[in-house]
Amino acid sequence: MKNSFYFLIILFALNSCGAIHNTPKSQTPNKIESSSMAYSFVDQNGNFYPDNWSSQYGKPPKNAKSKEFSLKKLASEKGKEIELSASEKTKIAQVANSGKNKNRIFVFVHGFNASSDEVTKSYKAIKSQLNTTNKDQIINFYWDGLVAQSMFGAGKIWFNATNNSQMAGEFGLRRLLNSYQNKDIYIISHSRGASVVLSSLSNPPFSKREIEDRKDDHNVDIDNDSKILQEKNNSIYCIMLAPAIGTKDFKSEDLKSGDDSYREFSPQLKKVHITINNTDPTLKKFLGFLSDKLKPTDLGYKSDAFDALKEHYDFLEKTDFSGQKSHNFDVYIRNPKFKTILKEFNIAK
Repeated sequence: MKNSFYFLIILFALNSCGAIHNTPKSQTPNKIESSSMAYSFVDQNGNFYPDNWSSQYGKPPKNAKSKEFSLKKLASEKGKEIELSASEKTKIAQVANSGKNKNRIFVFVHGFNASSDEVTKSYKAIKSQLNTTNKDQIINFYWDGLVAQSMFGAGKIWFNATNNSQMAGEFGLRRLLNSYQNKDIYIISHSRGASVVLSSLSNPPFSKREIEDRKDDHNVDIDNDSKILQEKNNSIYCIMLAPAIGTKDFKSEDLKSGDDSYREFSPQLKKVHITINNTDPTLKKFLGFLSDKLKPTDLGYKSDAFDALKEHYDFLEKTDFSGQKSHNFDVYIRNPKFKTILKEFNIAK
């Protein structure tokens, strides 16, 4: 077992194939496509992209490195004194206003190592299974989970992508959720997208190193920028397909007090339904015993993590997908058990 572990680490370290950032193809990445469809795209720090973003700030590096790219980083390199918050507020307002007169809001959140083109196809597949009307709003949410350029590249981008997921949730998705009031909100996520969702609902645990790196590399002060999820009388329901998270993601891990108690969630959160799949090679990390290590993925892999969390959270439910030997988003969506989950929420076509 130990030999396999060290072999895996060495393999990832020696792998020379790079990765790219998951950035918008469009110069209007946050837009209203129709009366019931909207798009939102954030960078690795949860900043919403403004219109004409690449012409203003420049293009990201071809080889994705955490320290090299964010909207604020690109702006400083161009010598621009640009305050992004005004643009962000405008974009959030546009998306939120499009759902102002809707009864239900559906939000789709992808995982790590997925390009925007690939994700869009999966989002369309989800929509095709939902019983939506003109009184519903769908938000396709995109974040920088990085995209590997080789078979083993996912191992190299995993740690940066997991940190990005927390930023995308706390500083991106949460701002959208705070824009709604008296809505039924359904969030459907895949893989590390579960971390984006959790981080939008309650402040995630950041390591001391991560806090320092974000401040040094991107001038982002995590402690000062944090905004709570506001109580807006919404009812929030989550479906997490192949959640690449673990019990650690539900801990507060307050670095100042040393507290590692379980995080608290808003009473707006009504239900979180996860899938468990002990034949998912990605959640298994191919070796099984790594699922609860190196940024855990064991909640989606085995029942032990779910059982431990269920003692603290009544809102948790599960469906076993074991037997399916793929981690792919579209495979989870096509699994008949996904349709069964949608029926339980009364949102299936």
